[in-house]
Amino acid sequence: MPNSFLFDPNRCTGCGACRLACSIENQLEPEYSWRRIDTFNRTRHPGVPLYHLSLACNHCAEPECMYACPALAYTRDEASGAVLLNEDECIGCRYCAWACPYDAPVFVPRRGLMGKCTFCHHRLQEGLEPACAALCPTGALGFGDVTEAELGSGIAGFPATELGPRIKIEPLQESRRLPVMTAPEVEYPYVAPAEPPTTGVSLRSEWSLMLFTTLMATLVAAVATTLTSAFSLNPVLFLDAAAVTMALGALHLGKVSRAYRAVLNVRRSWLSREIVAVSGFLALAATYLSLAPEAGVLGGAATLVGFAGLLCADQVYSVLKASRPAHRHSASVLWTGFFLTGVFAGRGWLAAVFGFGKLALYVLRKLEFIGTGRPVRPLVSLARTAFGFVIPMGLWLAGPEDTRLYMVAGVLLGELIDRGEYYAELESESPRRQMGIDLEEQLRADRPAAAQLVAAAAD
Repeated sequence: MPNSFLFDPNRCTGCGACRLACSIENQLEPEYSWRRIDTFNRTRHPGVPLYHLSLACNHCAEPECMYACPALAYTRDEASGAVLLNEDECIGCRYCAWACPYDAPVFVPRRGLMGKCTFCHHRLQEGLEPACAALCPTGALGFGDVTEAELGSGIAGFPATELGPRIKIEPLQESRRLPVMTAPEVEYPYVAPAEPPTTGVSLRSEWSLMLFTTLMATLVAAVATTLTSAFSLNPVLFLDAAAVTMALGALHLGKVSRAYRAVLNVRRSWLSREIVAVSGFLALAATYLSLAPEAGVLGGAATLVGFAGLLCADQVYSVLKASRPAHRHSASVLWTGFFLTGVFAGRGWLAAVFGFGKLALYVLRKLEFIGTGRPVRPLVSLARTAFGFVIPMGLWLAGPEDTRLYMVAGVLLGELIDRGEYYAELESESPRRQMGIDLEEQLRADRPAAAQLVAAAAD
């Protein structure tokens, strides 16, 4: 039977000894730890249990981090079952953190590398428990061999996945489910929003990827348009734009010098597939534009590889299970590539099909946000619609050739705004996010009972 963490939330006091033990044992920087302590019902709502979850890497049977890593930096130790990260092979792309629903991989900016729990592999080899389990003062955290049937947890706040996490969490005792007889910190009733993920997936952190993907869609559309007689592309301008595109993509890597390793996991990682396809497109397109601009077959091959790269770019975000699929989002770079091709080539039918399709997806998403209480960003939405659709359509219908440049500029600005919103809306699974969702559900279910208690007290 493989090794597993054992955790009893009935005993955990949230003291942080396990975090400190992890940091000291693995010589981590003071602000970093491979173990986290999250608290369910921090605001102490009556009738809702209050407990802590101490979690690190669960060394899953099907580790999503290992499968997603483009650099093949992850391996599994067959003896202990530990999923290990080789820092000498890590490129610091943070894609494993996106893929992990338990927030196990941690990015250390100073080093430009990821780090994660190793099961204290060096201690296991000496017959010792992991430091976090050995130094837990209440016995809440343990380590041992358990059967497959004993693994898992139905406790609120622990994301349910099919990855086979190697952890056994004891169920809450009935006494922990009794009302917490302390005053809430906020006026009741209150529904706590789902807490944001801790992986750092946001517009602020991913601005370079926003520009990279938008520029890639633009370049693919531009090369596709050269296959018609309506457009020609200066090869020097293309090479300059390609260099900027690759530089923007490299900015997301903690170790740029190891960027070559990003193509090693084409078999499983969408990130590797994207990099291979994008590199192939840029090489084919540069050859086509510089050496053989009359070779339509070469241009067509470059275009096909380019659109394949856009498809891979969309699929890169499929590991963020909490976000909507890219093909259902108006900022999909594949849809953007087709839309821009229609605009650049002056093909009204192509631009209309994908333009109105993107507009419909955009409006439907905003209506959904209104219904669920998520931020709509009305001024941003107005700017995206006006610059990206209304003004370009008016200029298109007006017909003057000298306004074509303004029309294209408006479309590109609208697409950039939409792509920015896409990154601002990205969500990943995490224990902290799941706690917010589960707490909200419990509070909603508890409201009728609370109302009855208030009415009984009033009588």
